[in-house]
Amino acid sequence: MTKDYIIGVDCSTTAAKAIVWDKEGNPIAEGRKVMQLLTPKPGWGEQRCEEWWSAIAEAIKKAVLQIDPSRIVAIGITHQRESFVLLDKNMHPLRNGISWVDTRATSQVQKLKETYGDRIHKITGLFPNVYTSNAKIMWVRENEPSIFEQTHKILDVYAYLAWKLTGQLITTWASACPLGLLNISKLCWSKEVMEIIGVREEQFPELCPPGEVVGTLTREAASLLGLPEGVLVAGGGGDGQCAALGAGVVEEGYASLNLGTAICSEFFSPEYVIGPTFRTLCGCVPGTYIAENLIPGGTFTINWFVKEFGQNEKKLAEIDNISAEEILDFLASKVKQEGPRLLMVPYWKAAAAPFWDPFARGVIIGWSADIERVHLYRAIMEGIAFEQKFLYDEMETSLNKKIEKIIILGGGAKSTLWRQILADLIGVPVFTPHTFEATCLGAAMLAAYAAGMYKTVQQASKKMSRFKDKFYPDEKKRQFYMKIYDRVYRHLFPKIQELVDEFTKITLEL
Repeated sequence: MTKDYIIGVDCSTTAAKAIVWDKEGNPIAEGRKVMQLLTPKPGWGEQRCEEWWSAIAEAIKKAVLQIDPSRIVAIGITHQRESFVLLDKNMHPLRNGISWVDTRATSQVQKLKETYGDRIHKITGLFPNVYTSNAKIMWVRENEPSIFEQTHKILDVYAYLAWKLTGQLITTWASACPLGLLNISKLCWSKEVMEIIGVREEQFPELCPPGEVVGTLTREAASLLGLPEGVLVAGGGGDGQCAALGAGVVEEGYASLNLGTAICSEFFSPEYVIGPTFRTLCGCVPGTYIAENLIPGGTFTINWFVKEFGQNEKKLAEIDNISAEEILDFLASKVKQEGPRLLMVPYWKAAAAPFWDPFARGVIIGWSADIERVHLYRAIMEGIAFEQKFLYDEMETSLNKKIEKIIILGGGAKSTLWRQILADLIGVPVFTPHTFEATCLGAAMLAAYAAGMYKTVQQASKKMSRFKDKFYPDEKKRQFYMKIYDRVYRHLFPKIQELVDEFTKITLEL
């Protein structure tokens, strides 16, 4: 009996995906299941942890039905980061899981920043911000004390799914670090930070390296998924780190840029480094690290535009059997370099590094009677590219290292226009991998390593990933962009940040 397939599972914010891969990184079959994001109050984001499980189970079953299940040797899991769930002594959820998109813990973030900010940053690699889990756990402690007192276990998404699959309470360095409770230089839970937050080490699962075998499918799980007992479950990692692995970012000079709901860029580092312009996470290659910058409002902002202003394109898309974004890309490609333009600061969902400002909001300048909808659409793409250029410049200065090659991932990577804008503005070659499902592929690479198909995680990455398209900077367009960047963009938000924050506080009645 040949056991030559692995499954990569991605439990993301909006859907679960399960893709069957062969040893060379070719997709064989896949299944998907949409998940619901709950927003009971403005700024809140929650999900039922039971849906994390039911969604990946449904996705795996759909994929397995297309193949001979006896060929599956291992499962790897990647997931939305920072999301977590509180469980009681019977391992039942005490409340909905709190999602990474949730921004309720603004006051807790302020407390942590003012009193412990530098210390937490040094230990965890993460400066206090509204996306990291530690502040949200504090929020539960301060606002839902009865729930907090009953909490037996606090699990990240990987830990919850691994428990449902294998019965083991375990997570990996690359899954746990976004919680903001890990001493990531020592690769252990930080008792000091836990004391600040008000939690105990025994409330969290055991830790292991990514790619380690954490267990095998239980009889119950195997039956539900349509798989044989004995299938291995590999230690996984957060979606950003797995995306980098899937893109082949396993050596210095390489960075992945994931154009997803949030935009994350991961820069490979063989040693632990921290800086004010990025956050540091454990890499999926055990013992390595990822310097990551984040734009929380990524394709979320594109989707917002299509929803609010793209009704005509959505109707045309249904007739022509293409996406509204493809039509808008074509129209935006016709916007001339000289003439009416908008410049956007893309803080639709607050600002991450280097400002870490929960009150930041989007800014658009250049409005006039000559502006059309398509100018705004292009400004979103360019604004995100300007912000990414700003983040890369700051990161390179902090690390004293240069980014030489960028691998573009995620749904936004399907846009040829956006890929070229990024190459022109950032000024380095932009590559696309052979599959846009690099996140799932990264999880599969960890499974392939766990199954003994490759001697190292690096070897699995290099053998299972490859490039497809290349985009090089257009020097004329780059010079035009650099005028805007040097003279306007990088100065704009710092000059008006105080006013933007004050406006936000007034509108939120703070």
